[in-house]
Amino acid sequence: MMICTGRFLSSLNINMKTQSQSKKFEGQCKFCSQEFSKRQIAGHLEECGRRSIKAETVLGLRLGIYDNFLKEFWLIVETDKSAKFKDLDDLIRDVWVECCGHLSSFGGYGSEVGKARVIFDTLRPGSSISYIYDFGSSTELVVKAMGYTNYKLTGKKHIESVARNYMPLAHCVDCGTHAFSICAECGEEQLAFLCEKCVTKHEEKEHCVLEIANSPRSGVCGYEPTGSLEKLF
Repeated sequence: MMICTGRFLSSLNINMKTQSQSKKFEGQCKFCSQEFSKRQIAGHLEECGRRSIKAETVLGLRLGIYDNFLKEFWLIVETDKSAKFKDLDDLIRDVWVECCGHLSSFGGYGSEVGKARVIFDTLRPGSSISYIYDFGSSTELVVKAMGYTNYKLTGKKHIESVARNYMPLAHCVDCGTHAFSICAECGEEQLAFLCEKCVTKHEEKEHCVLEIANSPRSGVCGYEPTGSLEKLF
């Protein structure tokens, strides 16, 4: 069941960076702010010239977080050796999914992994684990261990976002122009995206209008972005 928020974004920066139509699913490195495709980003993070000097020993683990169905959404994080699944849960909630304080779990039904477990001691490069947020209108993700990392995290963090996708392109269902909002009642299997002009017609009909978000939970259960759409980190 969708929850109406009763508001929508009245003015947006149309110059906000979005993905192209090339299906390369572009995003940005946190350290150098350069653009890379989903395929390129892992290699770049190993050699980014704006990062701190590599240590001689392994300091942590690099993880890729992906939606099971929406391939344009991806998030790369790095952990130190003490980061726990609770830390990862908090990060995923903050960046992508938190809306109403729903329950979440790692590992899937019947094989849950406790959030007090240390990630570095549980996952190895090449392994993966599922993540579910909200057991009603679920957002289902997969966390993949991409490899070890020799880079120290910023400050005293145990886990940190290091790369993320740009906002995927979305076109208005009414006129085909760039969309910035979602009508939660009009969409069935696919989301009903709306531009700034057409969204007013849906608001007058008392439909549930939500701000579009750079998140696989966009349009679900009243989820809306908590900050500027231009800010990735």
